[in-house]
Amino acid sequence: MRSNMADEVVLDMGAREKPQSLMEKFRERYNDQEVDKRIKLSSQRWVRGLMIFQAPTQLFMFHYYIIPYLFEDYDEWTQYYLKVFVTYTAIQCVINYLCTILYDTSITNTKDRPDLPGLTDRWENPPDHFVPLYNNQNGGAIQMQIPEEEDESGFEWKYCEICKIYKPPRTHHCNLCKVCILKRDHHCYMVGNCIGFKNQRYFVVLAFYVALIGLISGYFQYRYLQVFYYPDSYSWTDFIPPVAFYRWLFGTVDTLSLHVCIMILHVYLEFLFGFIGFIYFNSQLAIISKGKTLYEMTKFIPVRNLNSINRNFRSVFGDFWALNFFFPMQLIFRQRDDGKNWEGIKLDHNANLQAKTN
Repeated sequence: MRSNMADEVVLDMGAREKPQSLMEKFRERYNDQEVDKRIKLSSQRWVRGLMIFQAPTQLFMFHYYIIPYLFEDYDEWTQYYLKVFVTYTAIQCVINYLCTILYDTSITNTKDRPDLPGLTDRWENPPDHFVPLYNNQNGGAIQMQIPEEEDESGFEWKYCEICKIYKPPRTHHCNLCKVCILKRDHHCYMVGNCIGFKNQRYFVVLAFYVALIGLISGYFQYRYLQVFYYPDSYSWTDFIPPVAFYRWLFGTVDTLSLHVCIMILHVYLEFLFGFIGFIYFNSQLAIISKGKTLYEMTKFIPVRNLNSINRNFRSVFGDFWALNFFFPMQLIFRQRDDGKNWEGIKLDHNANLQAKTN
């Protein structure tokens, strides 16, 4: 009897100590949300670092190498205006990038909740256990107003169990930002935070200038390398960034200098960022024109928009929305919506009923 028990214990220990296969380890790490979150946060830091490195070095390359050498046949005024245009696009990119990451688009947890429907502040609407300090005009005590769960649009004010707050319609919680985002569109790993009601206008303009700068700058830096560096290079491997930096560091190629190595790296980064910016810009224009968000489209939320395309763009950019692509217009033309009430946007109840029946 004891031997059988000992054998069972040995078999059980052997089963427990059985090593995991590579695929099992990969699945375990893939399903681990904490590991997935750390990987995403680490990738955000790397992308931010690359963008911070690229912005000043790219501007330097254009001012001191590309325009003076590739456009040497043009007169001085043409070169001057080209430098002004390059500087202007770089400034626009930096300003909209800072506005995208600095504008707080979250719903914060405060003691006073004036944005909750039916409430103004804690003193005019005290909880039931609170003794009122004063009465209303009719002489009765002020009663706590319970917010309506659903208005005529079909949207609901839902309670977030993580943030412990009531969140307005079209507001959703982000696990990476750890807050509820007002009119959440998506979490962008390029800028490192969520895109929502208060910073979407800057993100769209940023995507436009990233695409413009990335594709055009990538082409001209490639042309510079093709004209001034490629004839004297030893092989095509000199255009691989790690190989180029290694050969520059140890002096194996006489014509390879530091600015050429940086320019080789720029070509890869600019075409990559330019392509991503082009995709983001066009997708955002399509989503905004429909009056929806990327979150609503990916989650198949049946949102029905009754507004015109111009009204949808004004909801994101404010009045005279096209001027945002020339200068940030938040101080002059503010958004007409408040991010909590949505005129002309409703939930499609028929779609909800069909989804429930299916």
